[in-house]
Amino acid sequence: MAVYKDEKTETWYVSAPYRDADGKVHVKTKRGFVLKRDAIKFEQEFKNSNKEIEQSDETFEDLLAKFLDSKSGNANMDSIKEYNRIAKLFFGSILKKKLNKIKAKDMVAVKSFISSTDYSKRYKNTGVQLLKSVSKFGHIYYDLDDSAKTITKIKVSSDDLSEIKIWTPEEFDQVIEHVDAYVFKAYFILLFRTGLRRSEGKALLKSDLNGNILTVDKSIKHNQQGMQPLKTLSSRRKITLDSYTLNILKPLLALPGAFLFGNEEPLGISSIQRSFTKAIQKCNVALASENKPLVPVIRIHDLRHSHASFLIGSGANIVAVSKRLGHSDVNMTLKVYTHLLQESEAKMLNIMENK
Repeated sequence: MAVYKDEKTETWYVSAPYRDADGKVHVKTKRGFVLKRDAIKFEQEFKNSNKEIEQSDETFEDLLAKFLDSKSGNANMDSIKEYNRIAKLFFGSILKKKLNKIKAKDMVAVKSFISSTDYSKRYKNTGVQLLKSVSKFGHIYYDLDDSAKTITKIKVSSDDLSEIKIWTPEEFDQVIEHVDAYVFKAYFILLFRTGLRRSEGKALLKSDLNGNILTVDKSIKHNQQGMQPLKTLSSRRKITLDSYTLNILKPLLALPGAFLFGNEEPLGISSIQRSFTKAIQKCNVALASENKPLVPVIRIHDLRHSHASFLIGSGANIVAVSKRLGHSDVNMTLKVYTHLLQESEAKMLNIMENK
């Protein structure tokens, strides 16, 4: 029901979602009903005047398309493509099924299938969350049964999270020696020493650096899509740079162009990846020739994990680390780095035992 009581005025109001002729979602709000039954009557008449989904014809795939369309203003095209990919991977048993035929048991079966795959639990849970979101969307906007409302995410243990691959500062130093172009070297150093996301680093302008304070408030994934504002207030942050990182960046400030990395245009995502992959390969070839242990092959995003792991392992305050990473709350940081905190606890106990 979309009828609510306004406690301040002691009246009732209606807040009813609907779609316009172009398929865009809006919310119709009407206030001032003295009687609840009048508000309910208005809501019903309003719903009847707007076109509803014909459950006999619509499939889950159709509902998914409407859900993704409603997100198109807030999510970039890469996210939409990834959601479609996840749906094809995980929702095959219900994609073509008519909505009025989908029951809770079908959603349970989809979750069971997702759980049985070899993908990471984090990726599996992205699929579970998409399933729940589409089902809830159908319930809110089209009065469909929320068949997935009782579905829960796959439990992630500290053992799963501890499998995140990271580099120690020593391993990072070994690899960075094999990065050829200075701009890429400086870019990777910044990511490793600040915990910035790859897209946040790409979007940095020279004007974002004021003294030793770096303002992070935008991102660029693919250059053709342009700059995007960061999604949450917590992601928009100011980071204090250490003197070493600041000195690494200074030569770039003297180059032409607005972007810190890339001059007139930001570095391309493909060229960044090629440089990173090539440096790891060259580093491990050199280490192998000297019969030394190889560095782990990690993702660029793992430079962010490496930064956080180094800080936490060195005893940094978890709240400060969370803010530096731009997490929405400290609980997110705790979930990802619980295993490191356990290691810190062991170190602390060792200190007390040897006092």
